[in-house]
Amino acid sequence: MFLNNLIKCTFCLLALINAISVNGTLSPKSPKSKKGKHSVDKVHSGPQNQNVKDKNLITQTVKIADILSNYQAFFKEVDAYSFDGLVLGYVTPWNNHGYDVAKIFGNKFTHISPVWLQVRCIKPAQYEITGTHDVDKQWILDVKNAGKERGVKVVPRILFDKWSLKDFQQLLGNYNEMYALTAAIVESCKKYNFDGVVLEVWSQITNRFDDSLLVDLIKHIGKKFSSEQLDLFLVVPPKRGMQEEMFTGKNFDDLYDYVTGFSLMTYDFSNPQRPGPNAPLPWVKDCIQFLSSSQEKRKKILTGLNFYGNAYTPNGGSPIVAHDYVELLKNSRTKELKFDPESVEHFFEAKTDSGRSIVFYPTLHSINERINLARKYGTGISIWELGQGLDYFYDLL
Repeated sequence: MFLNNLIKCTFCLLALINAISVNGTLSPKSPKSKKGKHSVDKVHSGPQNQNVKDKNLITQTVKIADILSNYQAFFKEVDAYSFDGLVLGYVTPWNNHGYDVAKIFGNKFTHISPVWLQVRCIKPAQYEITGTHDVDKQWILDVKNAGKERGVKVVPRILFDKWSLKDFQQLLGNYNEMYALTAAIVESCKKYNFDGVVLEVWSQITNRFDDSLLVDLIKHIGKKFSSEQLDLFLVVPPKRGMQEEMFTGKNFDDLYDYVTGFSLMTYDFSNPQRPGPNAPLPWVKDCIQFLSSSQEKRKKILTGLNFYGNAYTPNGGSPIVAHDYVELLKNSRTKELKFDPESVEHFFEAKTDSGRSIVFYPTLHSINERINLARKYGTGISIWELGQGLDYFYDLL
């Protein structure tokens, strides 16, 4: 039922985008206003005496003026947290505000994952960890100091970079190769005082090899990490409604005892070819239930939250981050965001120098509903990614 309704909504959205495209060709494009169409009396920023709940900002009816007035502000008690499960936050070098977010709100997270590392196959039984030039030891100390009450851990994401099919064939099912790979990752963790890693490899090769080979690899790494008291997270794809899903409940059960958690990518539901909400709430719920019916086991599922959005145009569209979103809001003609009760997401129409678009981006309400879903189903949460969101989002954690 949900998917049928969403398909209908998608066609409606496509029609709307097409309509604004046609209308947009009838007159010259308006230049972007330097002052913007929205002005606010006062812009709050930095630490505040009230959180977003006290300010009554977590609401289905979202006024653009309220966003522009408050998005740079956050509750002064930055050590306070309200979500008790695993909370993993990704940080990327290309959105470096995330580095500051991790230092300010470190105690709201159990794990911070800087996107730094790659593992490369040099030759048989020889593996190299690259990307270490991005490692910032002082930043790691600052994050751990900020999150010392909760004991926040730093677990960089690691990608299998520039691997050929032959490289994977050489690795999978070969004990000596798996041993060498694992040893290289563990050595890097010890050298740079990492608390573990987030491993992103499943989606890369699951359709090329039997799942059992990949399961054996993760088990091998997990056993070694456990003996070294290191945390291991595995990035896993969401349910997509295919005949054969990429990651199943059986895979989850097989690996449950070998990993600290599963970073579930419950976002990117829509795309420029099928524009719409980023992560419809019924779909997120379905993805969680698909992996496990056990409330106890779900504690290792980290429901993915996107802190980025998408702006769809008649010619396609692209992702947007916080500063893009704010500029689009400033130049919007509407006073309130529209709300889609089916997906539980907000959107609005924006006009820019390059044309018109339909914009989907998280709000306090949409994020809060997904956090409540995680609480209800006993999961943790993972956030992609900290540098893409608005500062007042972190009052919700």
